[in-house]
Amino acid sequence: MVFLIDAHCHLANLAGVMSVLPLIAEAEKQGIHFWLSSVLAKTEISWHQKNPDKRVAYSAGIHPNYEECDLELKDIEELCIKKKIWAIGEIGLDRNNPDFAGQLKTFIAQLELAKQYNLPVVLHLVGHTSEAYKILKQYNLHYLVHSYAGSLQGFKELLHLKSLFTISERLLKRDKKELLTAMIDSNRYFFETDITREYVKKGEVNPLLRLISLVSSVAVLSGIKKEQLITRQQKNFHSYEQSGFL
Repeated sequence: MVFLIDAHCHLANLAGVMSVLPLIAEAEKQGIHFWLSSVLAKTEISWHQKNPDKRVAYSAGIHPNYEECDLELKDIEELCIKKKIWAIGEIGLDRNNPDFAGQLKTFIAQLELAKQYNLPVVLHLVGHTSEAYKILKQYNLHYLVHSYAGSLQGFKELLHLKSLFTISERLLKRDKKELLTAMIDSNRYFFETDITREYVKKGEVNPLLRLISLVSSVAVLSGIKKEQLITRQQKNFHSYEQSGFL
């Protein structure tokens, strides 16, 4: 059976404004069968622990530029020890945070945790791609690069790692066509909504269904059949399953 995976979202965050479980049930009927949810706050850990779901796996990390992120390294390590998370993240570097030294220190500390517990890493990279690559290549880890929309050169650098990428609405822009094409040609992609409570549109009943329209838009822009795109992202998902991450 071929199905869609939302490879980056924030279900616990979304739960602050909507009842998520009915949304998942409806989305599943329309072909979305799995969600990789990112946790950035202690309350979000609690939500996932109170709402376990075989259709959802979650990661946790200290974000480089999100004020509401109150996680500490000890919180993440506790989740690693208890084997609650499938990955560490989203973590990384963000040019919008002026404290480069501080975010770099936190980034490396979390990469060390991923190394210690043999977990993949969900990456948030906004600028500083070359600086991040110099660090990442020192670790023999699997990386899921969330919503990358930087330079084509930066993408090519990240391809040298054991990396997969999530395609988001950011790549539907005209000036990102070359990058979108390169990402699809690499065959190393998923699709994502990155949905949070802040991103819900007025009157939107089920924001999880955006994934379906995203894939349709990518099919039009790329000239590749939607079924082919879905099959490829499912193969990449199975690679994670076979590696024991999910």
